[in-house]
Amino acid sequence: MPGIHEDILIALDLETTGINSSTDHIIEVGAVKFKGDEQVDTLSLLVNPQRKLSNFIIGLTGITQSDVDSAPDWIDVKAEVADFISGVPIIGHNVGFDASFLRSHGVKPDGLYDTMSMAEIALPAGPEYSLGRLSQRFEFFHDNPHRALSDALATRDLFLHLLGIIEGFDRAVIEQIKLLGEKANTPLGALAARIIAGDDSPFLPTSDSLTGIDPKELGARLRSASKIPSVEPHKYDQDEKDAQKVSGVVDDIFGVGGALEKSLPGFESRPEQGEMAKAVSDAIESGEHLIVEAGTGVGKSLAYLVPSVLTAIRSGKKVIISTNTINLQEQLIGKDVAITSAALSEYGDSVDKIRATQLKGRANYVCFKRWQNAVLTTDPNDLESKLLSKLLVWMRDTETGDRSELALGRLTSLFGRFSAQGAIMCPSNEGPCFLRKARNQANASNVVIINHALLMSDIAMGGGLLPDHDVLVVDEAHHLESAATNHLGFSVNQFQLENELRQLTGNRGILAKLASSISKGAVNALDVSTNIAAQATEAVEAAVQNSSIMFDMAAKISAEMATGSQQQTELRITDSVRRQPSWSDLEIAWENANTRLLEVSAYLAELCEQASATKDSSAEGLVLDAYAVKDTIESSATSLREAIPEPQYDCVYWLRGQSGNRGTNINGAPLDVSKKLNQALFEGDKSVILTGATIAYEKSFERYRNSIGLETGSDLVLGSPYDYKKNTLIAVPEDMPPPGEPGFANATADVLIDIARSSAGRVLVLFTSISALDNARKAIASVLGKEGIRVIAQGADGSPARIMRMLTEEGKTIALGTSSLWEGVDLQGASLDALVMARLPFPVPSDPIVAARSELFEDGFSEYSIPEAVQRFRQGFGRLIRSRTDRGVFVILDNRIVTKQYGVKFQRALPRCTVRRVSTERLFPLLESWRDGTFE
Repeated sequence: MPGIHEDILIALDLETTGINSSTDHIIEVGAVKFKGDEQVDTLSLLVNPQRKLSNFIIGLTGITQSDVDSAPDWIDVKAEVADFISGVPIIGHNVGFDASFLRSHGVKPDGLYDTMSMAEIALPAGPEYSLGRLSQRFEFFHDNPHRALSDALATRDLFLHLLGIIEGFDRAVIEQIKLLGEKANTPLGALAARIIAGDDSPFLPTSDSLTGIDPKELGARLRSASKIPSVEPHKYDQDEKDAQKVSGVVDDIFGVGGALEKSLPGFESRPEQGEMAKAVSDAIESGEHLIVEAGTGVGKSLAYLVPSVLTAIRSGKKVIISTNTINLQEQLIGKDVAITSAALSEYGDSVDKIRATQLKGRANYVCFKRWQNAVLTTDPNDLESKLLSKLLVWMRDTETGDRSELALGRLTSLFGRFSAQGAIMCPSNEGPCFLRKARNQANASNVVIINHALLMSDIAMGGGLLPDHDVLVVDEAHHLESAATNHLGFSVNQFQLENELRQLTGNRGILAKLASSISKGAVNALDVSTNIAAQATEAVEAAVQNSSIMFDMAAKISAEMATGSQQQTELRITDSVRRQPSWSDLEIAWENANTRLLEVSAYLAELCEQASATKDSSAEGLVLDAYAVKDTIESSATSLREAIPEPQYDCVYWLRGQSGNRGTNINGAPLDVSKKLNQALFEGDKSVILTGATIAYEKSFERYRNSIGLETGSDLVLGSPYDYKKNTLIAVPEDMPPPGEPGFANATADVLIDIARSSAGRVLVLFTSISALDNARKAIASVLGKEGIRVIAQGADGSPARIMRMLTEEGKTIALGTSSLWEGVDLQGASLDALVMARLPFPVPSDPIVAARSELFEDGFSEYSIPEAVQRFRQGFGRLIRSRTDRGVFVILDNRIVTKQYGVKFQRALPRCTVRRVSTERLFPLLESWRDGTFE
């Protein structure tokens, strides 16, 4: 039977006035008709939308108002477009968008293929799936992006390329993609069917390949990959031990002419780095704790990694390194361990004894059994079908099963359904398991790199998640208190809990599947299990109803008593709140909901026990899904009991009401984590090294020690080796209106326009609120866009990582960001010309945790809020200068730094820079003089 290469196809792209097919209009059509590699025909025409084009659309497409004003109306070209595409499948990049506009304009497409969906499956690691990015990656000719015909031609090329990749998959994989796509009625299912139609080779599926993956082959591959040969440390006599002390070799490695300089091209010896390495090695050898604040450019990663690895290979001690961000975790395992190994090899150590691995929490690893159960038993929707197919292709190659290898995008929220997070009660240690492989590797390694989330999960569970270890290094240690607060607390969301419960019911729900599975085990089991499932279904419906009543009451209390925006309100649950009559009603509603939730949990436990007793291996994934829901129900019930009728004296609780479909949250967090951290981290006999760039407050660690419960050990403050006086200009426009007063927003927009104009390239602006960011974006985007300066904003234009990537790769650009851009995300291979801080980053006084912790101090603002803001201020400043050669401007628009008494605390927190206080009128010439070298 002829396959897809014999089909006539059309790659099509539309340019429109906006994204709403009901209200926006087509302004350009581009289409290319082709058969295989042969181009048959093209269509390109402009359309008059009978409306003004926005500046954004003009800037994006290059289509001007005069272009469309002189073009024909849609009614005049509709027949031509309809005739061109009639009877031929349409290919588009995110084809649903184009199809919706065709339909709203009276043209019905005959079949659809989507190159974005194809890319998401064929290229599971991404990293990006935009047409422009993929065209660059595969070097397609795409000379005029966001013009319809150019995009259509690039889409044609992309389709053929991706088609070749998918055709190269095993037949069992294509069959499964077809099955999943057909269940969800997606273009991907139709595409796979056409590929199969053109394949005349015989295909006989086996029981082991029904899902597209042979479990035995996958299990064997994972077992082979997890085998790490164990090593014993060299046994030294006493004289050799003294000679081999790690602290004694630091100078030979970090000093001028040392091992690092010899093994790492471009390495520059820094006294601060050597001093830190010596302090770390001394602390490890003496079994003591150490806090090190190391300024930007010290090279703290190598300063703790080298002595840690040396300790591991020489003494046999096990080292765990914890970071807050994935970026740093990946840098350590992917780059810094290799640098360390090369340096130690140069020095003469046995680097073959280095066993370094990465370990993450359960939620980061895919669970094969849960995925397998979903493939075999569910009727997925569009997104679920796409994710199941993506995981299928990825699992055939991945060695780790770590979700960080995937470009998930809009599929992120679905990954948890197939993660090992729901496999806590896994009934079997047999079969392929990525989590087990990762843990086996960690147990066999002498250097294990984790993140703070896993460290805190281990603390919350009382241990057992991490291998036994002798040394713990905590990088980005200023996040330790907040990480503990987040992971030792809880948040129960109304709709998330309801969605968990809804997974249980219906003909294809977990309860019905459990009953069916149990029926295979015994003759009379069907009636019993079906009866239990029916009772459980009634309990689920009652639990949903009673939980909804409880959350609605909580939302009403929050709306009546809380302050906040239309989008979100927060109410701290104080004693006065609990004394309100409405709170008594909430407690009654909680009692009803709690009873039903526990009933559901009990029914699930009984059904899971019966299903496990059947010894049916095909039921294992189903049981894991059921246990995952059971665990969520029980943890939610426990949290709700604590928050509503049985609060703990040392915790803070609050309600968060959210607009739209986000539901109400009931939250809790520990007020003070110092005792818990002290017991878990510092009371034992292991050495703990804490390091970061912004730990101390006014050169003292007292406040930090109190917050994490560390009473012993030494500390060290190391400055940066960078010449900030020469490389950094701090400019403070003194005549800016104070934040919060009328005129501040307009003045901010005016100053940002001046800064962008005076900059040679990249500008990053840090805001403390999303609303302020949005207001600034709206005020400056059109003005700067006309001058060829692009404005990009976190949220509107993508994630923090994407914003920084765009800032790196594009020309004159100003990026606007909020909280997550204040630290942890750097420009790669480029530097900032200017960093702007819109406001001093004080914590929000009404935030429940901030309010509760402020009350612990005599003067909450001075003793809590100012230190928190100063630390955040330092973190923001750290985005500017990232190497010795960087040169940039730091503009502070909040004049409280010079008008308020506390402003000096912020000033003293920065290294010595060149500082100028100027009027907003003089800011532009000041920045230009700094840029062109005429600054005095």
